[in-house]
Amino acid sequence: MSNPQERQAGTSGPTMGYEKGQARGQGYETERGTERGYAPPVQRAEPRMGPFVGTALAGTLMVLAGLWGVIVGLVALSSSHVFIVAPSTGYTYYWTYHGWGWVQLILGIVLFAAGVCVFLGMGWARYVGAGLAVLSAIAHFMLIPYTPIWSIIMIFLDAFIIWALLTPRRTTAEM
Repeated sequence: MSNPQERQAGTSGPTMGYEKGQARGQGYETERGTERGYAPPVQRAEPRMGPFVGTALAGTLMVLAGLWGVIVGLVALSSSHVFIVAPSTGYTYYWTYHGWGWVQLILGIVLFAAGVCVFLGMGWARYVGAGLAVLSAIAHFMLIPYTPIWSIIMIFLDAFIIWALLTPRRTTAEM
């Protein structure tokens, strides 16, 4: 029994544990499917930080915009003497203070709640937040004749929020 072909698998000797006629490192497959029995170390893919930082910034902007919308809505509902009335320019979209105040108040509350949920890591909050940012951009578009600079700034911030919330979360291994 000095011949390796005559030895059984699992007995002592230089070919211990291998099939008949099989030398160490030749044709032996492991569970991972490598031919030599060697599996390269598994590289853990670390997530990119850009989308996560953008999401955190978008969540912060959503919370702040929500708070601002609540304040503006409450001021618009409480008294119309705070806001300056623009002359009628024949603009298609006419807002009363009362209607504008309710829209800002409701949108602000929901935007604040969605921003908090983005911070808590809820996946659905990213999509709800992007939808609310679209509604906010549309509302500010209608307010361009009344507050042009603020409306344009808010439209750009809403566009950033939409982009940051809908950016796919890829890892470095997928790149």
